Amino acid sequence: MRQLTTKRSGVVALMAMMFLVVFASLAVGFYASSNTSAIVASNEASSELAMAAGESGMDFMRYQMANITLPYGTTPANLLSNTATVLGAQLNGTANMGSSTIGLTGSAINIPSATGWIKVDPTTGAKFRATITQKPATSTLIVTVRGASGIGTMTRAIQMEFKPSTRSHSLIGIASITMSGAAFTDSYNSSKGAYGSSAPGRNGSIASNGNITLSNTAKVNGDARPGFGRMVILNDTASVTGLKLSLSSPSIYPSVILPASGITNLGDVVMNSGVQNVPGGTYLIRNLTLSGSATINWTGPVTLYIQNSYSVSGNVVINAYQNNPKNRVINFLPTCVTATCTGTNTCVGDLYAPDTNFIVSGSVQKLGRIIAKTINNSSSGGMHADDALPQPGGMDSYEPVPSTYDEIK
Repeated sequence: MRQLTTKRSGVVALMAMMFLVVFASLAVGFYASSNTSAIVASNEASSELAMAAGESGMDFMRYQMANITLPYGTTPANLLSNTATVLGAQLNGTANMGSSTIGLTGSAINIPSATGWIKVDPTTGAKFRATITQKPATSTLIVTVRGASGIGTMTRAIQMEFKPSTRSHSLIGIASITMSGAAFTDSYNSSKGAYGSSAPGRNGSIASNGNITLSNTAKVNGDARPGFGRMVILNDTASVTGLKLSLSSPSIYPSVILPASGITNLGDVVMNSGVQNVPGGTYLIRNLTLSGSATINWTGPVTLYIQNSYSVSGNVVINAYQNNPKNRVINFLPTCVTATCTGTNTCVGDLYAPDTNFIVSGSVQKLGRIIAKTINNSSSGGMHADDALPQPGGMDSYEPVPSTYDEIK
């Protein structure tokens, strides 16, 4: 009997020890599982924070790229350096940049720097950095934003292409623009037909390094972008349908230089009646005075250089080749201080006059674009920007191409 009791006690002790081992193993397993779950949860939280920081950074870059104003003469060859300059003008010295400054390092622009970060949330430590590169031999910029959570070393990166936005300009007055009376702007696309063949567009934007002043019933169907620190002044019932956002940096337009050769000198051109049919080519005109019922028919694409004066008035008719602004380019030399256009005539062309004060009045219609030192426009005929004209070597802001959005390593 005693031996049986002893054997039973031994079995109970053995089973108790086995249960202790099992419970200990389960406890270790539960601890390991809980610890793993905590690590996974922490990693997931860190990953989500990093992605949120990256998305915030991309929103930041969308805003900055929409507000840049690239200078006249920007080409794929100098796109990155010009972009670095204008972004630096916008961001350097701000709290986001700290002591860093934007520059071009190799073939990339780093914001705020190659190793620095812009903080999104001081509580979580979320932050981001951005890099801008260029798609080879194009005007496309590639923006890569890397977000970090501040918890561990987890980062996530997103990338998207940005291309020049298509904002046509009817008037660019480098020093100032004044519109009054019933003056207005709108747009059309000469590659799709003549003006009036379809409803006018709202790309008749205007821009200046100075103030823009609109009075009476003047209306801009498009953006009105004054210079940095300047403003759009709206008097009476004048209006702007688009943005009234200051340029991020001054736009620079170089003076016209007369070609050394390949140009025909027409001297003074004065007409008040009659018809002239002129072949396309490159011409220098010392003084241009057209009035009355004078009619000029250009039978081919033409580039004109105006030396001293330009005056078009009355019922003058100027027929550009194929009625297309790109086929009548007029460059005003620095010696032409003032140009006037009044009456009931229609002017078709791309006019570049960075040293000339332009006055437009009467009921003149302008199809194409005017870039001048100053522009005073009171014409009721309308300034009609041509969407088919290339941007004037700059004036581009950048907008994202949503289909190129991608998460990268």
